[in-house]
Amino acid sequence: MIKNFLALLIMITAILITGCSDNSSGEKKVAIAFPNTTPSWQRNGDSMKKTLEEEGFKVDLLFSANSDEQVKQIDEILDSKPSCLVIGAIDGEAFGEVLEKSKELNVPVIAFDRIIKNTDAVDYYASFDNEAIGQAMGEYFEAALNLKNGGGPYNIELFAGAPSDNNAHLFFKNTMQILDPYFKTGQLVCQSKQMNFDQCATADWNSANARTRIKNLLSTYYNTGQALQVVLSPNDDIAGVILEEMKSRGMQKPLISGLDADPAAINRIKAGEQTFTVSKDPDLLTSKCVRMIKAVVEGTQPDINDVSTYDNGVKVIPAYLCTPYIIDAGNVNSNS
Repeated sequence: MIKNFLALLIMITAILITGCSDNSSGEKKVAIAFPNTTPSWQRNGDSMKKTLEEEGFKVDLLFSANSDEQVKQIDEILDSKPSCLVIGAIDGEAFGEVLEKSKELNVPVIAFDRIIKNTDAVDYYASFDNEAIGQAMGEYFEAALNLKNGGGPYNIELFAGAPSDNNAHLFFKNTMQILDPYFKTGQLVCQSKQMNFDQCATADWNSANARTRIKNLLSTYYNTGQALQVVLSPNDDIAGVILEEMKSRGMQKPLISGLDADPAAINRIKAGEQTFTVSKDPDLLTSKCVRMIKAVVEGTQPDINDVSTYDNGVKVIPAYLCTPYIIDAGNVNSNS
């Protein structure tokens, strides 16, 4: 009887040891699916892959140019049954069907930077506080233009990001919540009257689309010497093309926002061309996401600091939100 018990104990111990060795043998598989639409996605993906591999994970890093390609890549990589799937979505509403497969295979899903909509298959979200980004932009304009103390009137034109990116909607909505009262008092004047998200959106975050729109705005509403004094730009690429088009017409540079703290934007701020940018420190976000991946794969609870903001239409996604910060002429030399 005792011999049988000892034999059983030895067998159970062997099974447990085998299971543990699988988790530490480098066979913990993570799939990362990112866009290749900007250099920052490439940098983020490469950084995450390097860090995870150093910690014993096997990583499949996938890049795609459009939503259809991304969905196809995810469908194919799920056949390998990764321990975790991380998605930087090109189109946040394109994954309902393919993520049903992740549920069937019990593959946990982390949305990176952009929320994935209309599915209950997303387990966690790692991003920046996108509402705070919009608020920060609005409050910067409010202070710089002395709007609380009656400053103005100022002519302003508004640009937003891609309709397919939920973050773009949050940036715009929260900036406009700050600025709306000043449109009502006449301290801010939008000559084009293009003031809702759909009118201001930039398809695919493509700066060429923004260039076409600013050309039309300048030709139509500012062709008789009317000054354009303020521009809400949702990122640094778009700010760059707006400034180029205004400069080519000999127009005075406006007070203009940006986002991402791209090297070109930092140089423009140093040169006194772009007013400010909002920094989303990529190292901070990728490191937080790596910790989240490790917790998910190892069966522990990831760090979460928001359980109410990100309702994707089916459920509220538990999130870790990193804090963004403003870079302008006052602090640019200490952030470059």
